[in-house]
Parts: sequence; structure tokens; C-alpha cells
Amino acid sequence: GGSRKRREVVNRSYLPGAPIRGDEQTEGELVATVDGRVPPGPRGNLLLGSIPEIRRDNVHAFLGAWREYGDTVRFRGPLTLYLLAHPDAVKQVLQDNAANYPRPPFVRDRLQAIVGGGLVGAEGAGWVRSRRMAQPAFRRHSLEGYGRQFVEATTEVLDSWAANAETGRPLEVESEMVRVSLANLAASLFQTDWRREIDRVGPAVGDILAFANSALTSVVDTARLPLPATRRFERRLELLDSVLYPLIAERRRSPGGQDLVSMLVEVTDEETGDGLTDKQVRDETISFFIAGHATIASALTWTWYLLSTHPAVWRRLRAEVAEVLGNRPPSVADLPRLAFTGMVVEEAMRLYPPIYLVLRRALADDEVGGYRIPAGANIALCPYVTHRHPGFWDNPEGFEPERFAPEAARARHRMAFFPFSGGPRRCIGEGFALLQLPLVVAMVAQRYRLSLLPARPAEVEAAVTLRPRAPMLMRVDRVA
Repeated sequence: GGSRKRREVVNRSYLPGAPIRGDEQTEGELVATVDGRVPPGPRGNLLLGSIPEIRRDNVHAFLGAWREYGDTVRFRGPLTLYLLAHPDAVKQVLQDNAANYPRPPFVRDRLQAIVGGGLVGAEGAGWVRSRRMAQPAFRRHSLEGYGRQFVEATTEVLDSWAANAETGRPLEVESEMVRVSLANLAASLFQTDWRREIDRVGPAVGDILAFANSALTSVVDTARLPLPATRRFERRLELLDSVLYPLIAERRRSPGGQDLVSMLVEVTDEETGDGLTDKQVRDETISFFIAGHATIASALTWTWYLLSTHPAVWRRLRAEVAEVLGNRPPSVADLPRLAFTGMVVEEAMRLYPPIYLVLRRALADDEVGGYRIPAGANIALCPYVTHRHPGFWDNPEGFEPERFAPEAARARHRMAFFPFSGGPRRCIGEGFALLQLPLVVAMVAQRYRLSLLPARPAEVEAAVTLRPRAPMLMRVDRVA
């Protein structure tokens, strides 16, 4: 009595677009085979298993294996990897049994070598303390102050597009979205200093991201080897330090600022009364700069791609922006009325989640979906896959922002959509992103229409975030 009902149809292969009845898989009910069995999966290379395929294109390797083998897939190799695609499994790993699933040591160590001991790299008690102390900088009243800075910084970037609209010279959209995200981050981090510092730190951040991608996907821990790329990376970090440490010292001398650095300098631990050291403020700032810049740029890039290839959605978005804003700049207070704009952003992150892969490692044996997950197993959660699960998304490959209307979102499994991860380690910058993204989209839509050149599907490349494999060129037209 009271045991879960199990079905023998389980771990079935899900063909693209093949619908699953909504009553077949529901929150709280893991559909499974016999308890304790080893999950199916590809045989892979005799020596390396599936590692070459995953390293070459992990997103499509995971997507293809899920479609062939089902919601729980075992990849063989020197490091055995389990892909868990069902939202129930995501919830179990990230929330219900999160203590059993920390990040793998190789991910933690390489992140710490790149960004130091801030939130992005920390684990355990250090992470708990960092999270507690950084949280005030991301509360509602703080975010509203950032909103004004976003509007000012974005306006300056959009002003520079006027020449493209006049001459017909196309924009390379990804690099322009990098400019927008860097300008907005620098404005919120440095406040009055951002225009001067962005020219110095922008190229350095790009180089750091390229190094991070190489380090996190390499079989060898290149972040700790004396290679030319490592030395170049260290010089870029030194450049950031030359900007950040004087800024931290200035904020300590003149407290009361509204930028992120000021808030981190002034915060105290509610439990101990201690503040952050200069090194800790630096680590938190760099962590947020690196992570926030890449994810925002990715989300905006794919939003403009989707709006360009779905003209009916663009027309509805443009009509909402014109009705709510007219020609005046947006503010945080406008966001509730820019509801469809927010839905467009969320649907873009469903199809192209910037954080497309979450890695964990099992400390102790567990059972997920009726399969045994042994201690030491590496776990892959892939939002790019789960966000396409036909058991939870009708027409999963379609671009349909209406599916994020409040009533539809409330009825959906909580972990069917997790672009900011979930559980205790849910991204602290979620509110920051969900405030910045619709503001930027609305501001662009007020002034310009972006049209893909040529109008053909873009290929996805999995780097630190999801990005277009080839340059994404768009024509810029002024809107009336």
C-alpha cells in the first residue's frame, strides 16, 4: 500500500515531436523499469566510450542519446556519465537530495582557478557564507536601481546602430549583444566609472571566457599548467585586478554607492558580523562579471534570432512595446505591462538556455527513475534536452511565447524549465537577468527591426554558453 505505480513502458525512446499524453508522466511520478537496473546507453569507443562524441558536440550528443534511449542514459568511458532528462530526476538531484549531488571536483577546481573563491567557484560552507553575504545586492530594491543603469548603458549602444540603419551595413548580433551585456554589467558594477573601464576590461573578459571554455572542457587541467594560454589568461586577470582593487579601496573610503561593488564592500554577515575582505569582494565581482556577461549575451542573441525567424511573434512584441512605452525609455515599473516581452525572453531561454549543462557527482548510491546511480557517478542535467521533453511541452521545437503565460506556467512541472539551475544553488543572478533582458529587448524593439542575413537556421555551438557556430549577421531597419 502507498507504493508508487510503475509502468513497463518506461525509459522509452522519445521521437522528435511524438506527443506523450499529459496523464502519462506527471510531477511526483517517475516512470521506471525494474529497480536497480543499469540504464541503457550508447556503446561508444572501445577505449574512450562516448567521451570523443560528447567533447565534439555535447548538446547534440545528449539530445540524440535521449531520443534513442529515453530519460536516463548511461555513457561509458573513463568517466561514466549519467544523463538525467526527466524533470522529476532534475528535481531529485538539484533539490530533494541536493546534498548528495555536489559539483564534481574537477569542475569546482577549474572554476576556482578561473574565478577564485566567489559564488561561482565555492562549495560547502564557503558557498553558504558567500551566498548569504551576496544576497542583499540582488534584492528587489537593489535591482530597481540597476534597472536605471541598464537603460542608460543600453541607450548608448543602440545609438551606435544608427549608422548601420543608414548605410545598410549589417550587425554581427552576438558581438553586439556582448557589447550590451558588458555595458550593463559594467554600469551596475562600477556605476560612474563604467564608460572608462569598459574599454579596458571588455577584451580581457572575452579572453577569460575563451580560456574558461577550453579549461572546463579539456581532459587535462590546463588551468594549472604553465602554457602560453594560461599565462595570457593570468595577464587578463591581472588587468581586471588593476581595475577592481582600486575601485574597492575607493568604495571603502566613500561608502553609500548603489553599484554592486559598493554593496559587497558594505555587507556584513548576519551571523558573525564580519564583512568581506578585498579578495572576497574581488572574487565575487569577477565571478558575477564573467558568468553574467556570457549568459545575458547568449540569451539576447538567440532572442533576436527567434524574433527574426518568427515575424508574427515580432509584430505582437512590437505592438506591446509601442502601446506601453511609446517613445519614452522603459523603467522597471513598466515590466508588469510588458508581459509578452517577458514571455518572449523566457521562451527563447527554453529553446536556447544559456546555462545548457549542469554537472553533479553522486556522493552515495541513489535510485533515480528506477535506475541505480552508484556513488561516484557523474551526473549531467541538460536544460537543452529537458526543455524539449514532449511529456511537458507541446510542439517542443516551436517558438511559442504564450506557453509562459502565468496560468500555463503554474500548471507545469517546476523543473521542466530550469534555465537558472534549481534548488539551493539556483542562480543568484536570476532576478538580475529577468530584469535586464526584457528591458533590453523592449528598447531595441522601440527603435529597430533586426532581420537575419541570410534567413536560414543557425547552428548551435556549446561553449561556456550556447552561441551560434557561425557569425549571425542581421540587417538593421528603423521602425516607425
